[in-house]
Amino acid sequence: MHIISYLALALVITLWTVAQVSLKYTFHVSSQMKMVISIQNLIASQYFWIWFISSTVATILWLYILRTIPLNQAYPALGLTYALVPLTSHSFMKEKVVFTQWLGIVIIVTGIVLVVQK
Repeated sequence: MHIISYLALALVITLWTVAQVSLKYTFHVSSQMKMVISIQNLIASQYFWIWFISSTVATILWLYILRTIPLNQAYPALGLTYALVPLTSHSFMKEKVVFTQWLGIVIIVTGIVLVVQK
């Protein structure tokens, strides 16, 4: 397996994290501005387009990854998004992360490291 495949996997994880946080931010900004979420407002939002493009590129890269990395290594690595989304939301949207969530993040990362090892 090539390093390019693993870099693509890291990019997919990053893109899925960006996609989820940007979609959440789309609705967060709309609710703060007391806007009704309509299809027109959604499509006009730059964060919606960040979500759309990130998700699309991640899906296309995922198809490449499925050809180059064993599924038993690649799929569990996607679980990192469960750890990265709360951390990113905490950093960019000032969402609170409580102790039990921090503990869960540590458990998720530890589990992924154990599962993905050869």
